[in-house]
Amino acid sequence: MKKDFILNFIFTIFTGVIMFLQNKYFIEYMGIETLGIMKLFTQLLQYLNIVEMGLENASAFALYKPLAEKNYKQVSIILSTIKSIYNKIALLLFGLGILLTPILPFFMKVKFFDKIMYVYWILYVLNTVSTYLFIKYVILFIANQEFIYVRFIQSLSKFIYQTLQIWLIIKYHSFLIFIILLILDNLTQYILLKRHFDKSYSFVFSTKERYIGLNKDIKNLFWHKIGTLVVFNTDLILISKLVSIKVVGIYANYQLVIQMITTIINIGVNVIRPKIGKYIAINSKEKTYRLFKKINMIFLLIGIVFSYCSYILINYFISLWIGKEYILSNFIVQLICINIFVACFRVILDIFKDGSGFFDDIQSPILESIINLVFSIILGIKYGLNGIIIGTIISNISITLIYKPILTFKRCFNKDLKEYIKVYGNYLILTVISLLSLNKIIKIFIVNEINSWLNWILYSIKISIITSIILIIVFLLNKDFRSILKEIYHNFFKGVKND
Repeated sequence: MKKDFILNFIFTIFTGVIMFLQNKYFIEYMGIETLGIMKLFTQLLQYLNIVEMGLENASAFALYKPLAEKNYKQVSIILSTIKSIYNKIALLLFGLGILLTPILPFFMKVKFFDKIMYVYWILYVLNTVSTYLFIKYVILFIANQEFIYVRFIQSLSKFIYQTLQIWLIIKYHSFLIFIILLILDNLTQYILLKRHFDKSYSFVFSTKERYIGLNKDIKNLFWHKIGTLVVFNTDLILISKLVSIKVVGIYANYQLVIQMITTIINIGVNVIRPKIGKYIAINSKEKTYRLFKKINMIFLLIGIVFSYCSYILINYFISLWIGKEYILSNFIVQLICINIFVACFRVILDIFKDGSGFFDDIQSPILESIINLVFSIILGIKYGLNGIIIGTIISNISITLIYKPILTFKRCFNKDLKEYIKVYGNYLILTVISLLSLNKIIKIFIVNEINSWLNWILYSIKISIITSIILIIVFLLNKDFRSILKEIYHNFFKGVKND
């Protein structure tokens, strides 16, 4: 697991640096409005991609057990089912993309709509459709504990094509070439993943027999996908319609930073996800609950560290990266960081929930979608960008931190409301004490201006270390956290002794 974590971290940082460079040159040579259009298309396609209906998560869950038991016939049936469904989804997605083409101007607050955008949009649709060529391989490999191999292929391909994109952006300033390279990236991943499948998975055979167990989980996950879409893929669409396409481009830069933060968090998450799924499959609910509490406490700490450090550092980063003219207000940054905290903290609950096969709580995503849309639209009309982000925060707190955990405690762990209040009440107390302590101490170290990347890196290291030390001291007040540290300490020295 240590090796997997380190390799995943290297891949993520490697591709992340290229991605930030790509955004910088995109703005410099093609403009903030063109970046806004690109990000808007990406979010619109996420909505069309709803036809995928959560098949990826349901398929991974279905594959854990037969792979562990080496039941290759069942694996073959499930994979054939996945392939058949994704082929249909690809055709449906392309059809929906074509149907949406004439009404693209509705989603943009622009003075002039260039007809070339229709071509860009259709190519973006084709790019998304092309991912269905290899998604079945990704699902199979990850479920079979080959996550690092998948990450290596994805990272290598993206590095090559993103580097080409940067060079061609500078040389030709062409959005068309940029999109074509996106499609070529997907085709390259397909070729490499298929070669590995043909070489290492000869036991998997094609069959007309279908696995009907996916149907129920897909129907339930469909609603969860809607909830995720509305929460994480609505802001740019509403900003484009209610504010301006330029603000879409500016806010998208902050979203890219957030994406990088959550990607770093997911380095560890994606390594442990299949291992947790396997653990849940062979252990009791009580043992699973004890593991959940330990990991969730760690991610509470991680969520506070990342969100608070982002609040202190992000505007300095944006200023150095693309310029002071693209900085948002301090209040908006505070709102963004609340959503960073929720994004970091929610992942463990979702992993245990999905790993337990708890997909039929369709009321959660429906409520989450309604709350997010209603508050984001109403507050967005009145307060613009601030209101749109506040709408997302309201849905995150009410559903992600309250309603969904209560349901998960009952269904996955056989724990009642009293246990939820006890556990999450402790989380709330720790979070409040942590923020009060940080605000009291960190302000001593705040600087007014940073003029170089070296100074930013040194400042970031200092703020991160101080923040982490303060939080660890505060968390030591909690006996569960002290127990976790003792376990880590004993396991470390046990590993050293064995070495």
